[in-house]
Formats: sequence, C-alpha cells, structure tokens
Amino acid sequence: MFGGGFIDDQVGPGLYLIKAFSNTSPLATPDSAAKTFRYRAEQLCPTGYEEVRTVADAYRSSIGGMEIAPDPKQPGLTVPVPPPVITSKIGHIRCSDSPLSLYEAKVLVTPEGEQ
Repeated sequence: MFGGGFIDDQVGPGLYLIKAFSNTSPLATPDSAAKTFRYRAEQLCPTGYEEVRTVADAYRSSIGGMEIAPDPKQPGLTVPVPPPVITSKIGHIRCSDSPLSLYEAKVLVTPEGEQ
C-alpha cells in the first residue's frame, strides 16, 4: 500500500534523472517517494551519489474520494474520505564516480533561465 515506482533516464555520464512516486495512500507519506528515489539512486550509483537538483511534492489524486459507513448497523451514516495522496520526488543525481564535476552536472540540469 505504501510502496511506489520510478522511472529514470541517463542524461550524462554518471548523471541521472529519477522520478519516484508513492502508490496512492489515504494519508500523506512523503517518505515513501523519498525511499523509492533513494533505492533507485543506490542501484544506479553503487559507489555513492549526491543529489544535484530535486523537488519533493504531494498531491491528491484526481480519482478516488468516496464515502464509507463506519457502522454497518447504521447504513445511512457515512463519512466522506478524501481522494488518496500521491507523493513524488523528482530530480537529478550525480554518481560519485562520474567524470562530470558537480558544477558541470548542475549546469547540465539547471534550466537556462535559472543559470
């Protein structure tokens, strides 16, 4: 229930973009996406890594809200349950054995208007 998934892309030698997400959950679980992000980063960079530029977020799913009956003996009494929460952590990592310096990695991943 609190697991997640990821996608990644190599954007340079030893430089990766990782997009990690939690599965939907009734409660905000920011650590879920962060754990998934870290799990994938450690797979891609077994010798270690540093985060170059990352953003974490949480948002409600557009699908899901419902009503539940907490007491089956009182079917007319329902409680609204909000849509589930999805958390994400998206960003770039640089493997410690990358030939790119941290400065070069930051230049590659920073949008032009922010440089």
